[in-house]
Amino acid sequence: MKQLVKQCTDKSKMQISHSEQINSTFETLWTLLIDKVQHPDRTIKEVTHVEILETYEDGILRQMQVLGMIMKERITVNEQNKIIRFELMQNSMFTGYFLNKVEDRDGKLTLIYEQNWAPITPQAKELETRLPQILINGVQEMKELAEKQQSNKKHQT
Repeated sequence: MKQLVKQCTDKSKMQISHSEQINSTFETLWTLLIDKVQHPDRTIKEVTHVEILETYEDGILRQMQVLGMIMKERITVNEQNKIIRFELMQNSMFTGYFLNKVEDRDGKLTLIYEQNWAPITPQAKELETRLPQILINGVQEMKELAEKQQSNKKHQT
């Protein structure tokens, strides 16, 4: 397990990242990541409500309730570069974006979640302390799902 939780030198911004090696195929992992775009509540227990507001050729506009705040995100899916970008839209507490990235080095997959947010209210600063663990839990939950699905596929063949 590789973990990196860091704070930028600029105290007004928060960059957090966490990565895990995933023992599955890219197709299995990517399918789960795409599912998470529309159903984040399946892997992030803090999400209590999800609504797809618009669908685009390269992604969606999503609104969800998480940690007592409403988050609207423009999500862009780029399978060729193995990146899903979640851009915060009209958020009252934070500005910034979140990335899901998959790196493939000689068939070994690494899933990286990277959060680049800047708090814009005192309440956001209070939430900041909870965000690193939520991010870590999200990566670990996705790892567990991908590896379980991969294991089930092997047993079915």
